Amino acid sequence: MNSFAGLSLDERKLIVGIDFGTTFSGVAWAETRRSDHQSVVESWPANIGTNEGVSSVKVPTEVRYTPNGMEWGFQIPSTVGRHKWFKLGLAGGKVSSVEGQQKSSDDLTADYLTALAKHLIYTLEQKVGKVILQTIPIEFCITVPAIWSEVAKEKTLKACEKAGLKSDADILLVSEPEAAAIFALHGLDPHGLSIGDSFVLCDAGGGTVDLISYTITDLYPILKVKEAAAGTGDLCGSTFLNRRFGDFLTAKLGKEPGWDSEIHAEAMEKFDSVIKKQYSPSTSNQDGYLILVPGLANNEKLGIRRGRFTVTPAEMSDIFEPVVEKTIKLVKGQIQATNKKISAVILVGGFGQNNYLKERLRSSVGESVLVLQPPNAWTAVVRGAVMMGLARANSKLAAVGLVSRAARKHYGIELRVEFEADIHDASKKKWSEKHQRYRVLTMDWFIKKGEPVRESQPTEITYSTEFLVSDGGPQSACMTIFCDEKTPTAPIHKNSNVRKLVTLEADFSQLSLAELENTIKVRKDGKEYYCLKSAIEATFNSASTKYTLLCQGKRYDAVTAEYA
Repeated sequence: MNSFAGLSLDERKLIVGIDFGTTFSGVAWAETRRSDHQSVVESWPANIGTNEGVSSVKVPTEVRYTPNGMEWGFQIPSTVGRHKWFKLGLAGGKVSSVEGQQKSSDDLTADYLTALAKHLIYTLEQKVGKVILQTIPIEFCITVPAIWSEVAKEKTLKACEKAGLKSDADILLVSEPEAAAIFALHGLDPHGLSIGDSFVLCDAGGGTVDLISYTITDLYPILKVKEAAAGTGDLCGSTFLNRRFGDFLTAKLGKEPGWDSEIHAEAMEKFDSVIKKQYSPSTSNQDGYLILVPGLANNEKLGIRRGRFTVTPAEMSDIFEPVVEKTIKLVKGQIQATNKKISAVILVGGFGQNNYLKERLRSSVGESVLVLQPPNAWTAVVRGAVMMGLARANSKLAAVGLVSRAARKHYGIELRVEFEADIHDASKKKWSEKHQRYRVLTMDWFIKKGEPVRESQPTEITYSTEFLVSDGGPQSACMTIFCDEKTPTAPIHKNSNVRKLVTLEADFSQLSLAELENTIKVRKDGKEYYCLKSAIEATFNSASTKYTLLCQGKRYDAVTAEYA
């Protein structure tokens, strides 16, 4: 994968978006010189040793290891075991693996992305030309769920690096719902839009359901929006329907003579490719849903007759309802959080294509709110990622202007300050010999939940780091960043909801004696202290926040942490 190494930057760039999904993944790309034209990879290998064979806008996120090599995506026969849902393992979720071979989610992700990257290069060579491709810089945009932790995002980046997805520019991590929203909003009819209109976007994918809402602030020369409320999300995508159906089959038929993994795999294939997409109890299948179970004896009590097993409408409803209800609850919660009149709910993602989910949402949110399933909804995330990559490469190529986002949590640091009776909790005050007055630990917040996040604009908190001169020159200092997603109003003092996010460290061993002497101050206790002017700088980006520790004007440590 050395195709990406040593690329020199010029005006012409290739922007590649990769939607690494729980169940399916997609790839799209565009040239900065032809930013209005996007290409989605639609041809995938059908067998080991081939480059084409199956036409689809997405490829299954699955791998299988054989004596002949690794199979991935459509190369894997439908009735054999495979590793799947390993994306969830990056975030500590449950991974489905019916192969005996044990591999970590990190390794599975790296192996899968390596195969995906190899096929991407083959595709680009066919479309652009091998010689030309080696002269054009490629910039990558990888999508991640907005609800993911920094650990999960870091694992994704490391897997991308192992897969050879490297170029001169850093990989751009993109929030999945934000990418989907940019694509979907760009596709709306501008004649039907007004400044002040608000929308909720529901990105219902395989593993996660992410919610995000926007209010239109400008229509011309480009559509501009600001986030209307802090986004929400949860692990409740269509993967969980598959799990519920799989568990149902095992509980119902697992002890029947003749039941085996091959019958189970074929039944899951029928559910995944047909039933899940078409399920709508109000319009069809009142007699139940037929699943082929060849070799199983007739059992009227279980619903098996002539090699067919009937899943009753009530049983199928029990499988679907918890997942659908959870999604509806998330959408209604996001609508409520905006405190605005919502014009429409826009459904994207694989599960977002489900007609039953659309029907249930429509009846739940009321007649005044439109429920829309835009064209190309399944590829909205990857197409939006390319749009965001184009905007990074050249701000003039921005398709939708994102004025601000709303913070999902409170983010800040803990500092000791002078006690004020009308602000602070008296039980937390402590006498300071150094200052000869009461002091108290309080939270100082960079940003509070729901407040507008200004993209790429640093926010700074300043403070003093002090060391006794009699102890010798300071060697190091640490500062911890905290966050709190649960407390509605940002707390003044650290409570049980405030948790550690990252810690930054400064190495002062290189500070000269002259530099230190200029900082000496005598405090009220009569002792001399080195008083170093310190600060933490927070810079918010689409799917991450960069925190930098400064001291005496020098930048000491930088840590990339989670999406705000």
